[in-house]
Amino acid sequence: MEKVSVIIPVHNAEAYITDTLESLQNQTYKNIEILVVNGGSTDNSMALVEALDLPNLTIYNRGNLGQASNSNFGIAKATGDLVKFLDADDILADDCIEIMVEKWRENPNRLVFGEWHYFVDDINHVSWNENPIYKDYKSALDWYVDDHHLAGSMLAVWMWLIPKSMLEQAGGWDERLTITNDLEFSTRLILQSDGIGFAKGAKHYYRKGSSNAMTSVMTINLPENTATSVVIGLNRACDVMLEAEDSPRMRLVFANLFQKWVYLFYPKHKSYVTQFENKIIALGGSELPPKGGKLYNALIKVLPWKAATLIQSLLYRTLWRPILVWKQKRKFKKQFGIN
Repeated sequence: MEKVSVIIPVHNAEAYITDTLESLQNQTYKNIEILVVNGGSTDNSMALVEALDLPNLTIYNRGNLGQASNSNFGIAKATGDLVKFLDADDILADDCIEIMVEKWRENPNRLVFGEWHYFVDDINHVSWNENPIYKDYKSALDWYVDDHHLAGSMLAVWMWLIPKSMLEQAGGWDERLTITNDLEFSTRLILQSDGIGFAKGAKHYYRKGSSNAMTSVMTINLPENTATSVVIGLNRACDVMLEAEDSPRMRLVFANLFQKWVYLFYPKHKSYVTQFENKIIALGGSELPPKGGKLYNALIKVLPWKAATLIQSLLYRTLWRPILVWKQKRKFKKQFGIN
């Protein structure tokens, strides 16, 4: 029976880590090692991990070196044939790993993913996700294109069951990146994969707390170092993918990704906007329109999108932010059926 190494980078996750580890303890597939890589937590996370006293769990204490660095450390310590990354606040269904391993055995040279469903405080608050890419793909690049066009570019690395040999071929996480790191890393993994396997019924519950909802309201104040990470990660993913397939469909995938960030970067990061706009032209153009809430959509009917975005930015910094936060909370509660 193949060993699965589950790598969990942890930084101040005391509110969630017990639930996450108990979901691993309850797995029907038993040949699992759990590697908790503590990235300088200052809360009670590690005391809670130690209190569980799981025989197949090892704690590694490191500084707050970032998720990518601590994930690479976990890879170096992993002894399994297969690797699964897991966020410290997510939960796996009891049979998730067993179903994924069974699917992987059909073709040991490919990545396998399962279902992902969003939840809030417990998995009774679930937003069920039925996705058109929930199927097997003979071509990993066909999956990549469909994922971007049909599934909103869901390339989080926690979704994969990864053969350790494939990790060695693809290389580890780019430690320069704090955002778009999943996109960049998953792109390299996919290029090593002989198709993509879908493990139907292997459920991964992805936590969406109120903080997620609030941080998604606007990205006007995106810090410079975060914007730089986007530029590095997106350019690198584009370069390595186009080396494998320089086709109109793949150029459109990346033109749309660059265009998405043009909308998010403007007006704060105008130099990156110009760089990405030139890249989009070189790729053949994007079909991704600007979109937003009712006010923004009304503005872009009569104004260029950059003018509408400037107005939105001004409103956000003055009168509109509390209203947007309230609207996001209301939407969040309605989506998950929370009173």
